[in-house]
Order: sequence, then structure tokens, then C-alpha cells
Amino acid sequence: MIGGDVAVFIDFENIRYSLRNIYGGEPDISALMDRARKYGNIAVAVAYADFSEHPDWIRRQMDIAGITTRDIPLRKVTRDGTERVKSSADIHMVMDIMETVLDRPNINTYLLMSGDSDFIRLVSWLRNRFGKTVVIAGVPGATSQDLVRAAGGKEERIEVSPPSPSSVEEIIDVIIRMVHAGRPPLGYWTARLIDQWANNARNGIPGTAEEKKAAIGSMLQEGILEQKAETREGRPLRVAYLKEDHPRVQEAIGKS
Repeated sequence: MIGGDVAVFIDFENIRYSLRNIYGGEPDISALMDRARKYGNIAVAVAYADFSEHPDWIRRQMDIAGITTRDIPLRKVTRDGTERVKSSADIHMVMDIMETVLDRPNINTYLLMSGDSDFIRLVSWLRNRFGKTVVIAGVPGATSQDLVRAAGGKEERIEVSPPSPSSVEEIIDVIIRMVHAGRPPLGYWTARLIDQWANNARNGIPGTAEEKKAAIGSMLQEGILEQKAETREGRPLRVAYLKEDHPRVQEAIGKS
């Protein structure tokens, strides 16, 4: 039955990247907890991710909302010359849920924030062996319906409105800090690489793709970014450099 104590477990990378890819928005952390409170008193709330891969504001909002963050570093594995990234966050989440079931029998409801079908067996185990109520909170379009069926059809839909347009000036500040702090993926930056990084969800740059492109164009026009013709690995390139002594760069770095 719904009521009593509630445990909330958040597969954060699944939720955040699903929202960004489908809706172009970010998760509203406080709204996630508001959904959970509908089911009872929150006794446990834990989110799982490699939080070094997410903007700092995510962790601050988690703290404010009362969500414990379990930082699970990504592992990089190279096979046949190809580097792959693996996450063990799901395993840690499953183990913590099992431990909670065994150690805290007073918790009747489990709110699982994920759309990943890998949790089907866990959800069935919670319901059938321990008689727990399980609610799946996932992003529409990225939630396994078999997972929802395993939970007896109990589902919450996590949606966001598309983000409000961000000013080009705000985006420039964030891109400056990204380029200043980031290690160029190939040992150097180009305008194209900066654009790709700005549109990578992991880097948390606000705005639409068009706004980011406009911001990079403004940075080139204003001399915040300088391009130089160079030869790298036998190829002619226009390498982009952040003009560190530019007043705008100094101002943006000072805000970080």
C-alpha cells in the first residue's frame, strides 16, 4: 500500500540524459522530490552517477533537496584500440536497494527513478518476494514499458518544458569557463570542437544549438577566441585559442 516511509533511488544519468536528449531540458531536482513526497515520508533518497561528469549546480541542488549523492566514477576500458566508458552505478544502486529492503522493513514504497529495463528483475523481486509497492518514475519516450509492467503499472512521468532561451552573453561566459578549464580532446581546440563540446549534455552548457553557435561566432568576432592556421599531424587546421588576457575572459573566469 502507498503510505508510510518511502525510499527513493535515482539513476541520475538515465534521467538527466533522457531529459536532455528528448526535451532539451535539465531535471528539476526539487520537483523530483515533490513527486516522491506524494507517496509518504521520505526515509531514503539516493542518486547515483559519476558527478564529476555533471555541472556543479547538480550536486548543490541535490544537497538542498536532501538527496544523498553516491559518486560512482566511470571506468575507461580500451579494447582493440577503442576506448569505451563503463558505469557501475546500476550495480551499486541494486545493492543499496537490496540492503535497504533487508535492513529497513518498515519502508513500504520504493520510487525508482529510471527507465532502464535492466531493473525489471529487481522490481519483480521487490513486489513478489517482499510485497513492496514499486513506482517507476521515468522520462516518457525513454522508459521501458516492461519495467512499468513489472511494477504493476505504477508510473510517474518526469517531463520538463524546453529551457527558456538563454542570452548569448550568458552562454559565452559558460563556454569561456569550459574552454579555460577543459583539456582539449586532441591536444588543441578548434571552433568545431568547441561547438561539439558545448552541445554535449555532460558539459551542461545552457541554450539551444543555434544559440551556442551564435555565441561561438560572437567570441570569434570579439577576439575572445583567436584562430591560427597550423599544421597538426600533417593536416592544415585553424586552431582556436582562448585569449586569456581578454577582459571578457578574465571577468568570466572570475565568476566561476
